[in-house]
Amino acid sequence: MKNGFLFILLVFTGVIKGQTSTNSAGSGIFTNAGIWTSPSNLTGTANILDGHTVTIPTGNNVYANKITFTGTGKLVLSSSTSKWIPSTSLNASPPSESLNLQANWSASTRYLNDAFGVTHYTPWIDSGQGWSASTANSLTDYLQYDLQSIRWVQGIVTQGRANTDQWVTSAKVETSPDNTNWVTVFSNVALNSDRSTKVYNNFPKVMFARYVRVTPIGVLNFASMRLGVLMREQVFKSCKEILAANSSAVSGLYTIDPDGITGSQPSTTCQCDMTTDGGGWTLVLNYLHAGNTNPALVVKTNSLPIIGSTSLGTDESGSSTTWGHASSSYLNSFTFTELRFYGKTSFHNRVINFKTSHANTISYFKTGTGSMSGIASSYTALTGHTAYLPNSTAHYFTDQGNSSMTEFPFWLIGTYHWGIKGGGSRWEVDDFPGNFAYNTYHQIWIR
Repeated sequence: MKNGFLFILLVFTGVIKGQTSTNSAGSGIFTNAGIWTSPSNLTGTANILDGHTVTIPTGNNVYANKITFTGTGKLVLSSSTSKWIPSTSLNASPPSESLNLQANWSASTRYLNDAFGVTHYTPWIDSGQGWSASTANSLTDYLQYDLQSIRWVQGIVTQGRANTDQWVTSAKVETSPDNTNWVTVFSNVALNSDRSTKVYNNFPKVMFARYVRVTPIGVLNFASMRLGVLMREQVFKSCKEILAANSSAVSGLYTIDPDGITGSQPSTTCQCDMTTDGGGWTLVLNYLHAGNTNPALVVKTNSLPIIGSTSLGTDESGSSTTWGHASSSYLNSFTFTELRFYGKTSFHNRVINFKTSHANTISYFKTGTGSMSGIASSYTALTGHTAYLPNSTAHYFTDQGNSSMTEFPFWLIGTYHWGIKGGGSRWEVDDFPGNFAYNTYHQIWIR
């Protein structure tokens, strides 16, 4: 089932000893803070106390080894898609995560103190080498993966070093919700016996964790390995879901799956803004354009752009990760009710920064058919918005397909335009230079 749940109450009260037992702290739904006194323990025994009614929302799973009830304590399933699942029930084909992104990794030491992505610090699954500790086997060195938000975790996958005979034969494995309070899942589990075979180790039960740490115990020649994390459920569908699950989630890169485990779209790395207007925004268009250049746009059909630089004048047109926008059909895989537009240029000091729930605009971007007609009276200015658009908008290109977000979707003739290579050569932000001479920055986010 898609997005496993999130009884996610990121209010950690008291010292967390282990995922064993926790008590309800009131009535409500599992997404409300304060319902459980120790959220990390939920996959042990969940005790619903007298007078407490706890509801599992539609479309969510909760995992616990056992649920006990005292007096009138109740657990309410909102619908047939609300489920309690024993934490010992594992996914036979779990999705895995092992991103080639520095923010997701940490290690106690690295051989030669290599920087991330360099030779001895390439720890992701199927990398060209792997992580190597600074010494052959200290019994205390570790490799750690950060999922960026608390998730249902059911195991790890490991490989040896890709280019020489070094691997971890056994290890200690721990998980944590906060990088402070750790639970030992395995004190000594068997891992690899060659360079490349992926060895999968399921935990005895699903764990509620953000961080997974592996400490080598036995090694062949040297403590070297590649690591991935096995998830009980598919990744979240949007930054909004991530923030709902973890109110302390910070802005940065995350993995999402826009149409869930049953959909055809793969999971992808995305940029999340967890701060602006309450956060939960997913970036779907990002063009940082250098003046006096007119590069081609990139339409992404199963991935999203991320943020690189934010400085006007930077030319990101050669980047495969930071330059581009989602196609209409790909946007249609996402569930969202809001859009946020951001734009600035070296031509003037005005900034576009507004959000909207305008139905015509959302439909237009998801289908490529229609227009943004009506946006002038259906938006909310956000902090720093000083532009004339969209309030002055009176004109709209229509039926632009995958160019719906770029080809002058809203403008006022001869004065103020939103254009990203509009008409083949015009890069405009609340202005009308009619060319590509100025540095521009355009973003569109969804929530």
